[in-house]
Amino acid sequence: MSRLSAIVLASSVLFLSACNEENTSSNNSAPATDIPADQIAATVNDIVISKDDVKLFKESRGNPQVTDSQILDEMIATELLREEAIKLGINKKDNVRFQLRLQESELLARLLMREKFGSVSFTDDELKAAYDTQISNSESREFKARHILLKTEDEAKAVIEALRNGADFIELAKERSTGPSGPNGGDLGWFQAARMVPPFAEAVKLMNKGDISVEPVQTNFGFHVIKLDDVRELEQPSFESMREEINQSLIREAINKYIAEVQAAATISKN
Repeated sequence: MSRLSAIVLASSVLFLSACNEENTSSNNSAPATDIPADQIAATVNDIVISKDDVKLFKESRGNPQVTDSQILDEMIATELLREEAIKLGINKKDNVRFQLRLQESELLARLLMREKFGSVSFTDDELKAAYDTQISNSESREFKARHILLKTEDEAKAVIEALRNGADFIELAKERSTGPSGPNGGDLGWFQAARMVPPFAEAVKLMNKGDISVEPVQTNFGFHVIKLDDVRELEQPSFESMREEINQSLIREAINKYIAEVQAAATISKN
């Protein structure tokens, strides 16, 4: 969904529209006779601003320090400016019509998501099952390794041969490696395999502590000779510490599933 910044005028007008839809007793474009007199906060020409409108607009500001009077003044000013903009035909400009249509779509989409998913909840069993799946798919080990990066396979094979004959890995890395870790003896520190490009990650996961590559490992960076210095197990986060994260993940899954269903039922053509 697009995230264009809303201009103040359009935001206020669209909020009034939202108040309308959420509270049928409040209609900011209706004549005053449609709303009980004791529920009218103000009228601006033919437009009514109800007390419910003021309340909802104040809640949207999220600032309890702002008074109802200040909110009402802002809404009146916004309505007056809206009417002046219409008199000047600003609302008919292509870019303005596009922004208003986009903001209306975004507002309605957000309200729809709130309506459908705002009260969604999951059982402990559902949350625990999702937690177990996430843990089983996450990295369980960290690796500490060094590498020597060469431009060609022949150069890498020559380095492997030198290491077999007793050459020092750190010194060779300083002398021969083209990678940024070369001056540090090829030291990559501790890392999870997923941080590395796939061929490098797969090679490391198959190695034991102290192993050196028996064949060069090719990636888009060149040819690597790897030495695995150490391996350690990662401490997995507890279910309780991840409960809210898992809950939000399941809500996102539900939203994505719903969007996919809506798209599948629609006729969409891209040019």
